[in-house]
Amino acid sequence: MSIQIQGNSGVVVEVGGSTFRALHVHIKPLEYGTLGHYRTSIKLTMAISQAANSRLFEIRNTHATNLIILTRARIQAMPNGTVTTQYLGDISLFRCTSFSAVDTTNTVTPTGSVKRTSMVAYPGTSAAVRHVTVAGAAAGMTGGTLTKDGNALGTLLFSAVTMAAGTLPSVQELVDDMQGTHPLVCVQNEGWEFENVVVGSATANGVTVVVDCSWADVTAF
Repeated sequence: MSIQIQGNSGVVVEVGGSTFRALHVHIKPLEYGTLGHYRTSIKLTMAISQAANSRLFEIRNTHATNLIILTRARIQAMPNGTVTTQYLGDISLFRCTSFSAVDTTNTVTPTGSVKRTSMVAYPGTSAAVRHVTVAGAAAGMTGGTLTKDGNALGTLLFSAVTMAAGTLPSVQELVDDMQGTHPLVCVQNEGWEFENVVVGSATANGVTVVVDCSWADVTAF
C-alpha cells in the first residue's frame, strides 16, 4: 500500500529510483534564528623552534546562553624554506573547557565573513576569535585561561623537509560530525584551539599554516 507524506508547505514528499525508492531530501543548515553562521581563514608562520603545545588559533564562547557550533576546521601546513634537520610536525585541534579568557600575548584578532548579510555581523554574539602573530611567535599565544581535553579532536601530521618546486601543503579536514551525527557544541566558557604539539626544528625555516574555520552562532537547544 502506498502512502503520501505532506509537509507544512503542502508539498508532497517524492522518492527516486526504481529499486530503493529513497526519499528526495535537502539537508538544511543549523537553525540560527536571529544569530548567524560565520567563517574565517588565516595564514600564519610558525617560528623556528616553535614551542611544543603552543597555541596558534582559538575561539571561545563568551555568551551566557547562546551556543557556538564548530562546522568546519581545516588545517594546512608546509615548510616555507630550507630545512636542514627534518622533523615530523603535528598540529592538533582540541576542545577547551573552563575557557574564561582568550590569550592576550602574541595575538591577532582576525576579520572574517558572515554567510548571509541579514545575519548578525561577524563574529556574531558569542565568539571571541584569536590567532598567533602572523610573523610567528615561538611561544605561541599566551595569557589565556582554558583547559583542553586530554585527547585531540583531530590531528594534521606533516613532514618538514626542504621546500622544493612543486611542494604541496599537507591538508586535513578535522570536522566530520555534521551529517546526522552530533557536532561539537560549546556553551559559555568553552571553545576550541589549534596548537603546535611538538617542538619545531631549531635549524629549520618557519612553517606556513592556513586555518579555515566555520561556526554557527545559535540559541540554546
